[in-house]
Amino acid sequence: MLEENVPMMVLAEKQKISYHTINNFRSSKHANELVKKSFLYFKNLLESEGLINEGAVFIDGTKIKADANRYTFVWHKAVENFHEKLKDQAVELYDELIAKEVVKAMAQEKVQTSQGLTELTQETEDEIEKLTEEIEQEPKAIPGGSPRKAKRRGLKKLLHKLRKDYVPRMKKYEEAEEIFARRNSYSKTDHDAIFMHMKVASYEEWSAEARLQYSSRYNESICSRLCLVP
Repeated sequence: MLEENVPMMVLAEKQKISYHTINNFRSSKHANELVKKSFLYFKNLLESEGLINEGAVFIDGTKIKADANRYTFVWHKAVENFHEKLKDQAVELYDELIAKEVVKAMAQEKVQTSQGLTELTQETEDEIEKLTEEIEQEPKAIPGGSPRKAKRRGLKKLLHKLRKDYVPRMKKYEEAEEIFARRNSYSKTDHDAIFMHMKVASYEEWSAEARLQYSSRYNESICSRLCLVP
């Protein structure tokens, strides 16, 4: 710009300042202090001109398109529904294990958590190991088959369901609930982004957006024109 732009050449008095010089100044302590002092001087000027109202707070906001794929959305309502169904399934599985005298009694609220399901998984594993040891002591041929083997087969199916399905999904839903906070959606690749119905050209689509809000004592019109409030 110092070689092609005439206004810049005039401001720089035809000196060619390198990128490194500008960058060193920008990152220096002197520049940091200079910006802070300039902001304070400008604030004092606005106060003296009556452009700052000490008795009011002006709130404004905007939407910025997030760097997230439009197909990475996670909806709160969907997660909530799937989470509730999984909780009911976890209680049914727990009742089945209790009926088989495999696990100890546990509060229903705990059964419906990933921690509770992890404990059920461990207790089921212990019971399978115990049955395996007892089966090794049995005779090879038992009329009608071994009841312990039949019980072990059933427990292995339940253990597989706990390990591969219930525990991972419960953890995923619990993490999602924490990310949502009070929002209705978020992006898998950018948890701060939410999905909004945006109008693009002549059609509408769901788009990942970052919603920013700020408050200030500056007059709203001043903020809109100058955008000087951090």
